[in-house]
Amino acid sequence: PRKARLDVPTNNSSGSFPEDFIGRSWDGTNNTTRSSSRSDLIHASVSQCLSGILDEEPSLSYSEEFDPNNPDFEFSIANIPFLCKSKSGSKRAQQFIARSRPEEIEQIVEVVSPHLGELMSDLYGNYMCQTLFQSCSARQRLTLLNGMKDDLILVSKNPRGTHSLQTVIRLASLPEEEAVYQKAFQGHVVRLSMETNASHVIQSLLSTLKNRHFIIREIVGHVRELALDKLGLCVIKKCVNDPQVFNELLGQAIVLMQDPYGNYALQHMIDTWQEECSFQIINCIKGKVVQLCIQKYSSNVMEKCLKEERMRREIINELIAGGKMQVLLGCPYGCYVLRTAALEAEPELREGLRRAITAVIPQIHQKKLKPR
Repeated sequence: PRKARLDVPTNNSSGSFPEDFIGRSWDGTNNTTRSSSRSDLIHASVSQCLSGILDEEPSLSYSEEFDPNNPDFEFSIANIPFLCKSKSGSKRAQQFIARSRPEEIEQIVEVVSPHLGELMSDLYGNYMCQTLFQSCSARQRLTLLNGMKDDLILVSKNPRGTHSLQTVIRLASLPEEEAVYQKAFQGHVVRLSMETNASHVIQSLLSTLKNRHFIIREIVGHVRELALDKLGLCVIKKCVNDPQVFNELLGQAIVLMQDPYGNYALQHMIDTWQEECSFQIINCIKGKVVQLCIQKYSSNVMEKCLKEERMRREIINELIAGGKMQVLLGCPYGCYVLRTAALEAEPELREGLRRAITAVIPQIHQKKLKPR
């Protein structure tokens, strides 16, 4: 019998496979993307085979390299200058320093010393520096100080560095340390005394150093300027017991006692020198007592003067004999001065005050003062 002939579709004249066969893959599934070529398959296969062989190792950033939370990070003394710039790293470094042996502290000092000026002003590094200062010996502290001696001015003006610097200043015990401070701050005392952060460093130097004469020498001649400044006033109060500063304050007493800040310098001077300054103060205020009693700031100085016996007698006598009692009673600041005078005065002076006040009560026009 004759075999049946395989009929080829007449609409495919080119002799190629039917379109429904072209759209199928070898496993019989539809291949919707005819544009995919063999080259794409080859590239995908090669990439998969070479994955992990030709890829570059991911590089660590600066922060990741010294991140104590990084599992690949190993703590070492050499890494402390970089480790302590992060919050957790600084805490870890402080804990390490606190339990370190003397030979380890010596190694830390050698590693940290070249970076100390930068670390003292760092947000987290300054805490590590303070811990290190308190853990090292005087000789090691001198080594650290010499490592940052060129940066002391900048550190003192920094809001974080000023705290670290004050810590190391309070620990000073060697003449060599004082020599480093003198060389660094000489010629800058007056300007730094009025700086927001550096002023506290100058105050620490005045309170700690045995040889503070280099600071006093620069302050003399600028006492009025500093006493009238909010921050400079604090420096003046630290050295008011120096005779040169004392004499310069007395020479400007009338001006200073009427100033918002200067009056505190005068009050501190009176507390410090007491009867030794009474004669000079009396000469300054003689004939001006009533005027000074009715002013806001100078009235505070008058109340302070009333606590010293010699000045109290002179002031009360001038108040009684001046015939200005009505003016004093009409002013709130004058009333405060009279109240202090009555509390501090001896019986005979208090009686004189009572008679002077009683004589002018009918002339007082302020209702609030009449019942008193």
